[in-house]
Amino acid sequence: MSTPFDAPQHSGSTRTRLNSVPAEGGGGGGGGTNVDTQRLDEAANALVELRGDTENVDNGADDDCLSASRGLNKHSAGGMAEAGSWATAGSLVTMDVRWGSQVLNLKSLLQEISDKLHTTTGHYTCTEQEEQARQHSITPFG
Repeated sequence: MSTPFDAPQHSGSTRTRLNSVPAEGGGGGGGGTNVDTQRLDEAANALVELRGDTENVDNGADDDCLSASRGLNKHSAGGMAEAGSWATAGSLVTMDVRWGSQVLNLKSLLQEISDKLHTTTGHYTCTEQEEQARQHSITPFG
């Protein structure tokens, strides 16, 4: 299954990679860098979708944890274990609160990364348009 994060498959072609040195040594000059802004947008949108899926999974986990906690205490006195309540019920609620905190953190990170990818796409698009305009202004063939 392919995702927007997978690199395209090239058979026998030469590719430019950032932060790498050619196998024959040396470096610098000559090669260009190509940024596929569509792939950046696809990756950002996939993160937005993942963030929504995370919300749905979290809601289901909340419901299940609270239901299990209520079920454990349904036929007991409730409260502390010494009063006849299941100690596990309180632990489930504690775990649910901790889980919720971690999910909020994950969703925040996914949103932050998505926002940065969209911003990067905008910067590359703007820079490319400026460069094309500059090239067009100095080319005698217009």
